[in-house]
Amino acid sequence: MGGRRPRSAGRPPASPDGIINDALWALTLEVNVTANYMLTDEAYPLFTAQGIDASVVLTSSANAVVAKKGSEAYDVSKAALSHLVRELAVTYSPRVRVNGISPATVVKGSTMFPRDRVVGSLAKYNIPYKDDEATDSLVTKLAQFYADRTLTKSPITPADQAEAYFLLVTQRLSKTTGQIITVDGGLHEAFLR
Repeated sequence: MGGRRPRSAGRPPASPDGIINDALWALTLEVNVTANYMLTDEAYPLFTAQGIDASVVLTSSANAVVAKKGSEAYDVSKAALSHLVRELAVTYSPRVRVNGISPATVVKGSTMFPRDRVVGSLAKYNIPYKDDEATDSLVTKLAQFYADRTLTKSPITPADQAEAYFLLVTQRLSKTTGQIITVDGGLHEAFLR
C-alpha cells in the first residue's frame, strides 16, 4: 500500500464529558452513516458513466455489535453503517460491490487517540502511568490493554486494516459483496450470535 494508511470519516465514540446531547447524536449519525451513504450514492453514477465495475469499502467497528455504556451514538451509528453496507450492496449490484471493515480499537497510528484521550482511557481502565511519561509509551500501554482483550493478544494497526481493504478492492475477493470483514484480533465479545 506504499505506506499510505486507510482513511475514513468517523466521529469518536463519546463526548469528553460523557453526555450525548441531541446535536452530538445527530452529528455522529450524520458523519458515520449519512456521509457514507452519500459517498456511495455520488460515486455510483461516476462508475456507471465510466462503465467500470467498482468496489466500495466502508469502515464500521467492533462497536457495531458490542453494547456498552457511554458510547451509544457511536455504537448505534456503526451498527447502522454495517447494515448500510448490506443495503448498498443490494442497491448497487452488479456494478458496484459494497463491503465493510470492522476493526477493534486502533490506538497506534490513529488520529482518534491524541494524548489526552489516551491518558483518559488509561485512567478509566486503572492502567498505571506517569504524567511525564512519553506519549509513545502511553499509547503502547493502551494498545496492549485493548489487545489483551482479544484472542490474538496483538494490537490492531492501520496496516492490519489496510490488508483487508486491499483484499476487498482487488479481484482477490471479487465475488464478495455485502459483507463485513472483522479486523479485531478475535474480540470474542463481537462474535455474532
